[in-house]
Amino acid sequence: MRVRVTEFHSGLSRSSSYYFVLEEGGRRLVHISRYARSHARKYRGVVEYEVDLDALRGKRVVEVAATNSGIICSVFVMDAEELARDPSQRRAEAMPISILNDADLEHLTWSERLFLAGEWNTYLTMIDDLKRLLPSLAARARSPYVILPQLLDCQLESGASFPLSYLIPYSREARRRSLEALLREVHQLWVATRLLGRIAEAGKLKEVELVFDQSPYRPVALFECRGGPCSLWYEFDLTPHTMCRGALWHRSPRGALKAIYDRAARVARSRGLGRVPLRPDLVVLAGAMSCNEVVEGAFSVRMVIECKNQEYGYWSGDVSKQIIPYKEIFEPEHMVVASLKPVPEPVKSYLSRQGIVVVDSVYPGGDGAAELLELASAALGI
Repeated sequence: MRVRVTEFHSGLSRSSSYYFVLEEGGRRLVHISRYARSHARKYRGVVEYEVDLDALRGKRVVEVAATNSGIICSVFVMDAEELARDPSQRRAEAMPISILNDADLEHLTWSERLFLAGEWNTYLTMIDDLKRLLPSLAARARSPYVILPQLLDCQLESGASFPLSYLIPYSREARRRSLEALLREVHQLWVATRLLGRIAEAGKLKEVELVFDQSPYRPVALFECRGGPCSLWYEFDLTPHTMCRGALWHRSPRGALKAIYDRAARVARSRGLGRVPLRPDLVVLAGAMSCNEVVEGAFSVRMVIECKNQEYGYWSGDVSKQIIPYKEIFEPEHMVVASLKPVPEPVKSYLSRQGIVVVDSVYPGGDGAAELLELASAALGI
């Protein structure tokens, strides 16, 4: 008996679904395409497999799915015979993604397996740190909720021992793009929470709201720093049409904000930038405790921290297109590049002459982790 199984191939950030077969008592996870007699691409992102159901009888099938809001943080496990039913009629049990922790993901390449066995362990340590740090910070927050990008949120909540991006079966490139975004977010959030932890330990933290999304409407923290109150912003977005939920649609920038836009225009012209960088990873402001005060321009930029988790060769182009422009546009009192991996000494020296400090080995147990916190503490007086 042959049945048709339809998948929607859209990574894990949009509506999608993927089917796998549990083999060897759950020790191997095999994509349904291995059992397909044929397949057809119906239209963009939709693939239909013709599967021999007799070869699957007695086996268990796992469905991984996402909506337009992101990954569904469970998997759906069913008897293979359920594939003969209409998808809306299938009897499946929702189970935690962690049930796949001991399964070999057969579709992974050799290099992906090497990453799992090596570098991924550094990120697992960061994830464990986040699981510990975020609840302790949430206990001090105005709201107990922690808002994270969906894939990162599920990575923390699911208990999965592998990057969830590796559940994308159809394309190594799709897995790579998803993984890069996930790892960048893990490192960036880890740096942010370590800084928040240091502020809290110093008794300087006044308010915290753990909403870690792009184009924030509020800072993640208000705290006392040298000279008065400061605010910490995550993914600080000054892109005119998105900042502060469109605050500039009906208002004109003033004060320091207008000065930033004026400098941005000059920097873009002088450097020939097609895209003006206006969203540093972490920014500390003095004077602006809200979006309204940012729009009014009643602030100064105390510190900018840009996080880099890839090898220097991957982001070397950002030096002239992002990092130095950030320094020229925002004119922070202190600017730091927090790199997980080593940065060549000539690059550090060059950026130092531009007034930019590079701290590398910023990861759990790395020398740069403590150095970054000491630098920020001294610069901000915390």
